[in-house]
Amino acid sequence: MRRLLFILPVVLGLSACAGEDVVNTALPPGYLSAAPEIVAAADWSDPDTITVTLSNYEFTPSELTLHRDRATRLVLVNSTTKDHTMVAAQFFKEVAVRQLVGPTGAVPAPWVSKVVVPAGQTKEIWLVPAHYGAFRFECDVTGHSAFGMNGLINVIP
Repeated sequence: MRRLLFILPVVLGLSACAGEDVVNTALPPGYLSAAPEIVAAADWSDPDTITVTLSNYEFTPSELTLHRDRATRLVLVNSTTKDHTMVAAQFFKEVAVRQLVGPTGAVPAPWVSKVVVPAGQTKEIWLVPAHYGAFRFECDVTGHSAFGMNGLINVIP
């Protein structure tokens, strides 16, 4: 029992570690090669805006609808005291990202594979979906997805 009481805080402490954003300026394997051209051609004057709240073990809303070829501002609001992430492996391969905006400013990034939203902060992903489909997303902090912190992104006409 004592051993469990010692190990449990260590495991819980490790599970709170979300890591860092993964942003690429060089084309990663399998990602949309035309991303820079799509970003340059998009009309960013009035993007669709979708706000998602990240709370303990859920995204609200957990199902998102984006429109293909339309500039979109995806706002991720972390309303908790713990870090959370948004990972959407296939979705991020199918979009062109203009920039990732956080408290310290904007980072131009045609390719993103992970967004970390620190406790109490907000980040924005400015993107253009390039392909139709239904794509899964999740928080990859240990245990969060298993407890329900995942969702679906639908890209429609």
